[in-house]
Amino acid sequence: MKIVTVDSACSMLDENLMPKNIMSMVGIVVDYPYDKPMQIQPRCKEYPKDDPNLLVEELKLCEEMLAMEKADYVHLDMSLGGIDILDLTPGDLLFRMPLSDEGRSVLTKILPDLKKIATTIKDKYQIPVLAIGKQSGPVRLAELYAAAFGVASAIDKVRESKETIFVGLPVKTVATREEDILKVSSREPMETELCAEVPVANGILMETFLNPIVRGFQTLKLMPQEV
Repeated sequence: MKIVTVDSACSMLDENLMPKNIMSMVGIVVDYPYDKPMQIQPRCKEYPKDDPNLLVEELKLCEEMLAMEKADYVHLDMSLGGIDILDLTPGDLLFRMPLSDEGRSVLTKILPDLKKIATTIKDKYQIPVLAIGKQSGPVRLAELYAAAFGVASAIDKVRESKETIFVGLPVKTVATREEDILKVSSREPMETELCAEVPVANGILMETFLNPIVRGFQTLKLMPQEV
């Protein structure tokens, strides 16, 4: 069973160590045993952290990934119990799904766009788009890769600007660096083997600490080496 999925992760933090944006989106294709991607497609650019269209962009990237590698399912980072997007109705969002008022409003707004892309995927590849969210191991793996590519992008920014940047990782993940390889690993139980590795530029210093105002999140302090 081959799965394609996309997730977005990693934030630059403000002076209060709160997220300002999303730094990276990564698509992956995985097959048994679902611990390493067969294909990786990064999108390293800044996304508004509250942009309701982020899920739409993620599903568009899933469609692009399918053109490179066929799969049996699409896992969308949308935690609605694994329902097929094409079976989801506005009434489900209003009455059946355990959503916040804000989440319900956002999903109601973007559902037509999600269904349009899911219909194209169904017609071209005969596979469903499942709203499974973080229940999916592949979504978690995509999140680790998005974080790793986001940190690599932040390192490049530090090298260019010569300024210190604080970066926030996804929940229960840690980053380590060995020479020119950055590794982002899960610290969830049963996920200790899940990790993402990317090459990074030298010439910066990296310190790690736990975010003091949001439990379970590691923060990276990235500094130019001459500081």
